[in-house]
Amino acid sequence: MGTNYGEDTLITKGKGGFKACAFIFALTSLENMGFVANMISLGYYFYSVMHFNSAGSANTLTNFMGSIFLLTLVGGFISDTFLSRFTTALIFGTIEILALVIVTIQAASNSLHADACGKTSCVKGGAAVMLYFSLCLLALGAGGSKGAVPPLGAEQFNQNDPIEAKSLPTYFNWLLLSSTIGSTFGVTFIVYVSTEKAWYKGFLISTVATFVGFIVLIIGKPFYRLQLPGDSPIIRVAQVIVVAFKNKKQSLPENPEELYEINEKETAATEERILHTNQFRHASWNLQRRAVPLSKQEKNDEDGGEKAKGDHEDAAAAAAATTETDKEKANN
Repeated sequence: MGTNYGEDTLITKGKGGFKACAFIFALTSLENMGFVANMISLGYYFYSVMHFNSAGSANTLTNFMGSIFLLTLVGGFISDTFLSRFTTALIFGTIEILALVIVTIQAASNSLHADACGKTSCVKGGAAVMLYFSLCLLALGAGGSKGAVPPLGAEQFNQNDPIEAKSLPTYFNWLLLSSTIGSTFGVTFIVYVSTEKAWYKGFLISTVATFVGFIVLIIGKPFYRLQLPGDSPIIRVAQVIVVAFKNKKQSLPENPEELYEINEKETAATEERILHTNQFRHASWNLQRRAVPLSKQEKNDEDGGEKAKGDHEDAAAAAAATTETDKEKANN
C-alpha cells in the first residue's frame, strides 16, 4: 500500500508532534492533581463532613470511582464517532469544572453539610440533591475527558509515517510521567490542605488547577492536528458480534485462508495483520463465523434471486410499455 507522507506533511506542516503534546501533558498533570487528591480524600469527606458511616462512605466512593472509569467509554465513543477529540475534551472538561465548583461551594457552606444521625447516610433534602448532582456531574466530566484527552495526543503523530509512529510509545511514557507528577502533588499537598486546613480550600485548588489545565489545552489549539471523527471501535465490535450471530449455523472452513479478511488497501500502512492460528480455536469459533464467506450454493441462490428479480422488473417494464402502446392506438 502506498503512503502519502509528503502530502500529509504539507497539510499538517508545523503542527502535531511533541510540541503539540506539551499542552496535553500540562493538562494531564494539572487535572490529575485534583482527580487523585479527591479519589484519596473523598471517602473521609463523606465520613467526617457528610456523616456517612464507614460502609456508606466506602460504597459511595466506590460507586463514584467506578462511574468515572465506565464513563470514559462515553467520552471515547463520542470523540471517535460524532465530535473531534478536542471538542469532546472541552465539553466534558467544562462539565468537570462546573461539578468541582458545586463541590467547593457545598464544602464551604456549613448549612449544606449533614448532621450526624448514626445511619448509613445522614445527608438529606437540598444538601443531598446538591451532593449527588455534583458527584454525577464530576463523574461524567472526569470520565468523558479521560476518554478524549489521551487519544487527542496520540493523533498528533502520523501513524503512516514510520518516524512519527516510533514516537508514539514515547508519547505515552511522557503522558504517564505527567499524570504521576500531578498525582504526587495532589496526594501530598492538596490532601493535606483538605484534611488539615479546610475542605473547601482543597477542592478550590483542584478546581483552579483543572480550569488552568483546560485553558492551556485551548491555547495549544493552533498546534494540534485535529482529525475528523470516523468509525468507533465499539461499533466494529458490535458488528462482529451481530454478523457472527447471523452466521451461527455456518461451518468454519478447514483452510483459514478462506475466511474473510479486510482488503489491504483499506488498512493503514503501519497496521500489522495478526496471522490466523489454531490457538483458542474452540473459544473463538463463534466470532470466527463472522468471517465465514458465502457458500457456492448460497452464492448461486443469491445470484439466482437477483437474476429472477431483474427478469421480473424487465417483464413489468415491457408490460407497461405494451399498455401505453395499446392506449395510443385506441386514441388514434
